[in-house]
Amino acid sequence: MLNLAEILTIIIGLLLALVFVDGIRRSIKTRKNKLKVDLVQPSAPEAGELEDISDPTIEEDEFLDELEESVEDIPILKGHSLIIFNLCSKDNETFSYTALSKSLSSYSFLFEDKGFFTFRDNTEEILFSIINAKKPGNFLEEKTSSDIALVLDPSKTPKVVESFDLMFSVAKSLSEDFSCSLLDENRNLLTKQMLEHMRDESQEFQRQRLANVS
Repeated sequence: MLNLAEILTIIIGLLLALVFVDGIRRSIKTRKNKLKVDLVQPSAPEAGELEDISDPTIEEDEFLDELEESVEDIPILKGHSLIIFNLCSKDNETFSYTALSKSLSSYSFLFEDKGFFTFRDNTEEILFSIINAKKPGNFLEEKTSSDIALVLDPSKTPKVVESFDLMFSVAKSLSEDFSCSLLDENRNLLTKQMLEHMRDESQEFQRQRLANVS
């Protein structure tokens, strides 16, 4: 016949066994739930695509309708008058974030979260931007393109002429680096006369800006 100590030992053993079995059962249940979550959770790229579809942040820009593929409206480029240089290549994969960053390494620029490049002065004011001239207008996820646009918004740039001169310098440098055509805003080859006309426009924009300030 079992004494009290032996009975208590058996009871404690049974309780420990029940706790152990319950722990295993809970662990298995947790793993199953985790597997279910993993199966329905989209990967990072897919999640980004879903966000892009459900919450579009780029709208069509009516001021760039004359581009072969309409350039999307990026918030900082909204304006009534834009000064534009286009760069066009026969290769659809000429321009990308990596290639452009390498070519622009001698300049001071920022790559914005929206997927385009901006050039700023020492006060962080935007001088001009470089965007993908094909939809959706950015270089996110290593998008490539045969066309880019350098865009200056005179209404938001404090130094219009200085910005124009720098933008042309960058455009010319890129056209040489990528062996592509430098075009005006209407996608015609940029001539000396058109360049002078565009610079005259930038001077007029700056004159008007100064007049409005005074």
